[in-house]
Amino acid sequence: MKITTHICKTLDLGVSGNLFGGQLMYWLDEAASVYAIWATGEKRVVTRRISEAFFNKPIHAGELLVFNCVEPRKGKTSFSFKVLVVVGSEIRFQAECTFVAVDEEGKKKLIDWSKAPICQAEGVSSPGEETSAVPEK
Repeated sequence: MKITTHICKTLDLGVSGNLFGGQLMYWLDEAASVYAIWATGEKRVVTRRISEAFFNKPIHAGELLVFNCVEPRKGKTSFSFKVLVVVGSEIRFQAECTFVAVDEEGKKKLIDWSKAPICQAEGVSSPGEETSAVPEK
């Protein structure tokens, strides 16, 4: 599912002339949060994990980055998925993300999957189930 698009600007570049990794991680966390909030229907989610981050190819000024969230997996209090950053038709970056639903006091809480928008929109696997998804272009 396409979540957002960013343009890489000159101000986003690091000393190597490529997109600064910290800027990409900022955009990734924001896009992943938007997806987790929408998918779970929860008002409050927190980033639990961003792992297996792969920078496949440099990103340069002027390129459009499309953030896609795929392969959703639900847990009792958490929601995990993969984020793919696509430029043109190439996956330039990918990472695994997990978010946890929390209450007003910041304590984790159960997600009511029967009311979650993603369960009405598309299939979501439970832990251990296989899924396959292709990013939208």
